[in-house]
Amino acid sequence: MFNPFKLFRSCLFAQKRRSILYRMLSLVLLSAITFSTLASQFYRYKNENNQLVLSQTLPAKYADKGYDIINEKGRLLKTIPQALTPEEIKKRDAVLEIQRLALIEKKKQDAEDEELKQLYSQPNDAVRVLNRHVLDIQGAVEIKRNKIKNLKSQIMYEESRAAGLQRKGFPVGEDALQKLSSLKKDITNADTDINELYTKLDNVVKDFDLKIKRLEVITPYQATNYPEVLKIISELKLQ
Repeated sequence: MFNPFKLFRSCLFAQKRRSILYRMLSLVLLSAITFSTLASQFYRYKNENNQLVLSQTLPAKYADKGYDIINEKGRLLKTIPQALTPEEIKKRDAVLEIQRLALIEKKKQDAEDEELKQLYSQPNDAVRVLNRHVLDIQGAVEIKRNKIKNLKSQIMYEESRAAGLQRKGFPVGEDALQKLSSLKKDITNADTDINELYTKLDNVVKDFDLKIKRLEVITPYQATNYPEVLKIISELKLQ
């Protein structure tokens, strides 16, 4: 009598056997391929006598000395360089640090250049701004000098008046002496202000000199008006 369940179990058993067989064959094939790949690679290195050696194995003592991996046809697959000494590692790291810092500096300079070009389209634009600063400082210095001139005139007047009183036998009053002292102090303060203005001028010129020269580098223009402004600055300092 035909038993369908028995037939079904027979089929399952046969499929299971085929599955196991396929897996075993796959493992054997994979192992063969791996072995074939490894067998087709050779190591080429120099021994302690500095002689080239070709071998399927690489002794550990030669691994740090550098070696080549080649195939069975003699074609170079990969070169492993010699391991660096501690001194070489130190030098390499120093070079890498210099390069890292240079990259940081370049990024910083690029950002500053971009900001500078947004403020000034060409060097002469910066020269015009510098000229305005110079004229402002020049005007402030002139005001201080006129003040000193007036103060000196007042001092001469007060001293002349005091001398006249002394000639007539009258003493010079305390108020007159305090006024003379105050006028002289005002002159000293005005001289200090002028020196501070010249210091400010030097700082402004240094700042814009860097900007103008940098703009000549990063733009295709030249600061043709700069010599004239420098002449004005030089004349101002000589006054």
